Amino acid sequence: MSPILNRISTKCFLAAILFCAAFFWNCGTDSTNNQLSSVDVEKTSVSLRFSYTETPLVDSLVLDCLGPDTLHLIHAPGNPDFSLDLFPSDHWSFKAKIYANGDLQQMGELEAKLSAGAAVNLSIQMHAIVGFVYIEVPLGLNNSAGVTRGTMTLTSDKDSYTIPMTQTATAGIFKSGMLKLGANYDVEITLFGEDGKGIYKLKDKFLLTEDSPVPNLTLNSLRSQVSLMVNLAPEKNVELTLPLPAGYRKPKANELLITEVMAAPDNKDTTQYEFVEIYNGSLDTLILDDCAIGLTSSSSTKFIPLTVSEIPPNEILVLGNPNSQNTPALHIGTDGWNDMGNSKGFVILKCDDITLDSLYYASEPDSLHPNVVPAVPSGKNGASSQLNLEQWKNRQDSTAWKLATPTPGIL
Repeated sequence: MSPILNRISTKCFLAAILFCAAFFWNCGTDSTNNQLSSVDVEKTSVSLRFSYTETPLVDSLVLDCLGPDTLHLIHAPGNPDFSLDLFPSDHWSFKAKIYANGDLQQMGELEAKLSAGAAVNLSIQMHAIVGFVYIEVPLGLNNSAGVTRGTMTLTSDKDSYTIPMTQTATAGIFKSGMLKLGANYDVEITLFGEDGKGIYKLKDKFLLTEDSPVPNLTLNSLRSQVSLMVNLAPEKNVELTLPLPAGYRKPKANELLITEVMAAPDNKDTTQYEFVEIYNGSLDTLILDDCAIGLTSSSSTKFIPLTVSEIPPNEILVLGNPNSQNTPALHIGTDGWNDMGNSKGFVILKCDDITLDSLYYASEPDSLHPNVVPAVPSGKNGASSQLNLEQWKNRQDSTAWKLATPTPGIL
């Protein structure tokens, strides 16, 4: 062989050795190497759960996983469990965050070693870093107390805040921004009537701590014990605390609302069943002894007596088909049932033979019913008709309703 060919052959041989060395180097089994994704490594099955203080207004639960790989996961409120398949490593870092009231409210962190092929259960203990105040004052659909506005003042040694009330269809809401932990606060809430005078006044004190970042200040009803401001004379303002027990009576118009109708359950989904959801929008417990629900099947409407005797204020009653094995026992509240038409039909709520609420649902409007509650078309089962409670006064209009995944018992 010539010297030139010999040099070429030697260079090729050395290149091949270097190539092979590089190949095997990148295929190493060190679990902390970022090249793990290019080989078949048995991953670790991780079940991770947030352990945190329940607070209102939770926006999201966020988990960042840092190790041989990087993951950023977001869960909806009420879903603290994360299921992961991760590369084995001696160094995995899990950083958890809970956003509530529009800001970062709780944090937690955990370090862990994960072995190949293992199944691991981990829990991250969350810690509140700030708190806030959230108070809901039930007013009822008809706002019988006549509340038009309200203010909440929060005062500590260093800070003072005045927060106006916002109103929903059934309640007044007071919501502060984020507050420092470890501070004592005086809280005062005043509700005003149409004449601008104070109607109700509440006072309390609380300490914001890591264990109690959102104080438990709940006014269950304006019929609970409250402080009533009485103007005796221009120069006097006396506060009287009056116990006003909740009423117990029969319902009136615009107090019981049909808020959801499930007429066409998906037969392949074992969680679905026919039901009608009813909401008590009053501030009293309503007696249902002489109430019945009317359901249309084909062209006939049958009225079925309710077996539930009462419904508390601001509560939801679900009347489910007792003939379906999918219906929870808690939602069987009638003496029989009338199979509902899938794509159209009537639902009528009567008490003492007086119609309190009714609706006609259909997949398409017709000449007799130009404005209908939207229902699923034939063969498209699985969604329910749901009322937007903020539009309850406009509930005879199609735009006040939507088709969505059934949520029996949840507005």
